[in-house]
Amino acid sequence: MNNEKKVGLALGSGGVKGLAHIGVLKVLVENNIPIDYIAGTSIGSLVGAVFSAYKDIEKIEKIVLDTNWKHALALLDPSWRGGIIKGNKVEKLITSWLPNISFLELKIPLTIVATDILSGQKVNLNSGNLISAIRASSAVPPVFKPVKYNDYMLVDGGISNPVPANIAREMGADLVIAVNLDSGNFNGNSTNHHITPSDVSLTKTSIRALNIMRYYLARKYLNLADVVIEPLVPEIGLVGWNKFFDRNQAKKIIEAGQKAAQDAIPEIKKILQ
Repeated sequence: MNNEKKVGLALGSGGVKGLAHIGVLKVLVENNIPIDYIAGTSIGSLVGAVFSAYKDIEKIEKIVLDTNWKHALALLDPSWRGGIIKGNKVEKLITSWLPNISFLELKIPLTIVATDILSGQKVNLNSGNLISAIRASSAVPPVFKPVKYNDYMLVDGGISNPVPANIAREMGADLVIAVNLDSGNFNGNSTNHHITPSDVSLTKTSIRALNIMRYYLARKYLNLADVVIEPLVPEIGLVGWNKFFDRNQAKKIIEAGQKAAQDAIPEIKKILQ
C-alpha cells in the first residue's frame, strides 16, 4: 500500500441502516486499508466516533449486538416542543459507550455533520462536546427535539449532507471512500420498491418522499468520492428502532455492509498501490 496517500471515510446517514457501516469497517480493517480521517452524518457520526475512539471494530459490533435496546431506550423521554422525544436517554446511552472521551482524545480525526434548523446551514463539528455533537447529528425531525449547541439549534445532518464525502476531502484525504445507505431502493428495479399503489398510507408516503430527497441529495456529494460503497439494505422508517431490537436483523444489515465493502476492495487496493 502507498502509505503516503491519506484515506478518508465518509459514513452516511440512514437510521438503523447505519449498522452496515460496521460491516464496511470490518472489511477495511481485515484488508489493512488505512483510515486517516472520518466524516460522519447521523448514525455515521455514532459509528465513526466509536471507531475513532477505540480503533476496535469488534468492540463496536459487540456493543451493538449485546446492548439491550428495549431496556436502554424504554420509556423514551417525551417532549411537547420541537420533537416527539427529548433525546436525553439516547445521550445517556451514547455516553455509556464513549465515557469521558472528547474530540481531542479520538485516535482518528473526526468531523460530525449536523444541520442548523434556524439558518438551514450545514454545521461541521470537530471540537467541543463529542456526545452532544453525535446526538445533534442524529436528531431526526420530528422524532427528536433539536439540540442547542453553542449558537445553533441542530438537527439531523442527513437533511443537508447525507454522505459527507466533501468533508473527508477537506480534512486532507487523498482517497475518499463514501458509504451511502440511500441507494438500494431507487435503482429502477421494481422488486426493491416498498410501497405500491394499493398501499399508499400517510406514513409510508411521507417516509418514501423523505428518502427520495435524501437519495438525490446524496448523489451530489458522492461525485466527490473516489470509491462509493452502497450496501443493499431494506427501506425502513425514520429511525427503525425495531431492527435494533432484533439481533438477527442487525446481523443481516452488518453482513450487507461486509458484502458491499468486499466488492469494493479491489478498486481501493488498486488506487492505493
